[in-house]
Amino acid sequence: MQKTIRISLAMALAVFVIAGCAPPAPTEAPDTRAADEATIRANVKEWSAAAQAKDSERFLSFYAEDATLMLEAAPDVSGRAALGEALAGMMQDPNFDLSFEAEDVVVARASDLAYETGSYRLTVSGPDGEPATQTGHYVVVWRKMPDGSWKVAVDAPVSDPPK
Repeated sequence: MQKTIRISLAMALAVFVIAGCAPPAPTEAPDTRAADEATIRANVKEWSAAAQAKDSERFLSFYAEDATLMLEAAPDVSGRAALGEALAGMMQDPNFDLSFEAEDVVVARASDLAYETGSYRLTVSGPDGEPATQTGHYVVVWRKMPDGSWKVAVDAPVSDPPK
């Protein structure tokens, strides 16, 4: 009987030791999607205000270092330096006027990526020097940076068909 008690105690002790060595159950990260969506929506308003002010440096600050701008009938513009050159030139146009507004913002459960869709209106000088306006919709992919800020990774406007 003593032997049976010792074996039972040894087995119970082994179970406790093994259970104590098991990794802790993973805990789910807090769901920050609502706060992240609010942050992105605020960023979009500031980003559009920078366009309205023709502040190319402020406008550019919303892009990630490796961001890509995908324009119709033009090569993609990648990297913040190339984006800066393209945007500064466009914003120097006396007829430049860009406004945009987010309609939907969807944040991934992991809160590391999000996409935004919306509409835009862009006016630039046409070939005759007169203002030429186009409207359209867009999709923007946002990526959360290591410091917790959100930056644009991909910006893809699509013009509405001519009327």
